[in-house]
Amino acid sequence: MPKFTSSQFLAALLTLGFLAAPGMAQDGIDRPLSAPPASESAPAADFDTSYRPSPSISTRIQREFLDTIRWSAGAELRDSLASAFAEKSHIEIWQDLVADQGLVANNVADALTAYWVLNWITANGAYTAQIDNAPIQRQLRAAFAADANFVQLTDQRRQRLAENYMLNFLIEHAALNQAVAARDLDLLNKLAAAAVTRFQRNMGVNLLALMPSAEGFAPRPRD
Repeated sequence: MPKFTSSQFLAALLTLGFLAAPGMAQDGIDRPLSAPPASESAPAADFDTSYRPSPSISTRIQREFLDTIRWSAGAELRDSLASAFAEKSHIEIWQDLVADQGLVANNVADALTAYWVLNWITANGAYTAQIDNAPIQRQLRAAFAADANFVQLTDQRRQRLAENYMLNFLIEHAALNQAVAARDLDLLNKLAAAAVTRFQRNMGVNLLALMPSAEGFAPRPRD
């Protein structure tokens, strides 16, 4: 990924967080996705959330994303991202970042797992946390299995949902890495607040009230 200034990243992130984050309602799902109870049955946890990707749809999603960047953060950031994507697709860049965590492309649950974990880390300042993604994958598959609207989604709509999570992951991941490397506490606090607001607004989830566990994200124990 190319390097951008903190102000460019923050402008893009905050705007995307409130206007273009991939909320469930944008893809035909009436309500936010919430994590299922840890007692969900094994078949639900094994629910298939993959899809058959279409290169033309992927190109369209990327173009729409870059257009949003152009109007929210400026042509310079849009052009830099476009140059990066010309060398390697957003899917390939995402896969490189998450492959060692057991996540694969063309799967909505995997895309949302990476996005949720990243936002949890950002919101909670847990920059060195070692998180097992497998329980969260299972938890999200069970949540998707229980959502009648998601079950009816076509491959095209699943792809759109997943790739929007991937694209937002990339810019938020780069912003967080830059802020951590620069030890920019002001930016880190702003990114954390944006993550909390984004998940509360789009998914009805309080990231500060959750913690990863062997069953996925679970309520944080009260002191």
